[in-house]
Amino acid sequence: MVRSMVAAVAGLRTHQSKMDVIGNNIANVNTWGFKSYSFNFQDSMYANSINGSGGSMAAGAAGGRNASQVGYGSTLSSITYEFGTGAPSPSANPLDCMIDGTGFFLVGNMVNGTFTDVADSGLFLSRVGIFRVDNNGYLVDDQRSYVYGYAVEEGTGIPETSAAKSTYLMENAEFRFVAGANGQNTIMFGGIPVTTTKTFSSNSRENDYVEIFEEWQKQAAASTNGLQNYNFSFDSVATNMDDATGIAKVNIKIEAKQVGDNNSNIENLGGTFSTTITRDNQLIKGTVWVPGVAAKYSDELSAIRIPNDPDTNRQYEIQSYKINEDGTIIGVDKQNRTIAIGQIALVTVGNPNGLEKTSGYYYTPGANAGIVDAMKPNGGPSGKIMGGYLEMANVDLANEFSNMITTQRGFQANSKIITVTDEMLSELVNMKR
Repeated sequence: MVRSMVAAVAGLRTHQSKMDVIGNNIANVNTWGFKSYSFNFQDSMYANSINGSGGSMAAGAAGGRNASQVGYGSTLSSITYEFGTGAPSPSANPLDCMIDGTGFFLVGNMVNGTFTDVADSGLFLSRVGIFRVDNNGYLVDDQRSYVYGYAVEEGTGIPETSAAKSTYLMENAEFRFVAGANGQNTIMFGGIPVTTTKTFSSNSRENDYVEIFEEWQKQAAASTNGLQNYNFSFDSVATNMDDATGIAKVNIKIEAKQVGDNNSNIENLGGTFSTTITRDNQLIKGTVWVPGVAAKYSDELSAIRIPNDPDTNRQYEIQSYKINEDGTIIGVDKQNRTIAIGQIALVTVGNPNGLEKTSGYYYTPGANAGIVDAMKPNGGPSGKIMGGYLEMANVDLANEFSNMITTQRGFQANSKIITVTDEMLSELVNMKR
């Protein structure tokens, strides 16, 4: 009877431990990247009531006998992770990402220089891709850990840029005269009106146009429609005023105020001036452009950081981000140029159940984790990167509540064993009376 109580107490403890695991799973049902745990029972040690023995075929000998054993309840066999990928949840932050596969992000404190040995780096593994860029341009997670991957090799990932401030010649733009009352006439050019007392005709001199254009320049510099980003200078009159339409064709020189002006910006000005402006068109002359250099990524690991612009030796001023399936991080800077920032690394683990949890959602490789190695995302077993998503917990609430019911009933049954054993002991004690 004492053995039955010992077995029941062991059963209570084990069922309580399983309830702890179930409670932890349910508590983390909304934790990003959480992997549910599975609690496994095993029966406890056994005592032999009758030892087993082999039989003998000698004359007069007896046959064999099996051992008779009494157990001492149940105990913990193992607690294992369920590493199935959780469902994707959309995120408004373009730097948030998740792994569609079995890989892990590599994060942790700063490691100076580059390295290839993940196991001895002292860094953590993570399934949560809540990433941001800090004040030094490094990619970090929400625990302030640096995110590691593959940097852009020096001399690559350089966007197409202008070698100098871009200059253009805009030919045959419309300079439109509109007659008004009381001697107040209007010249319209580039959507900006200039009031004048001059009267323009087919006999007007070029100096008349220059005088009005100088007044137009002042107003263009104060505008907010893109004209303020360029310097304009009068070149010549291509066609004198058409007296019937009030239109003269003029040639204008345009210079971007800063290096790095791109084709789309100058194209947009075309509609403003009722003409066509494209970099590849013969109307534009004198622009010197340096072709871009495609990005190549290092094979060694380092903390991911926004690279420097070789023209200014300062970090690119990134305005927006995107993470591709292969882990490459692409940014768009203030000049609307596409900038390669780096490539996120994925870590493969031979035995994921050999990982050990630390604070938060981090893992460290345990002694039984097997080979731990980093690789570039390629869509294989390690997975691909899904930008703009976060991984939800893979907790199955229906299964957890079912396990809760069976665990509660197991706990009650073991409690009943203790109660019945106590009643039997009580009867034994009362036999003396």
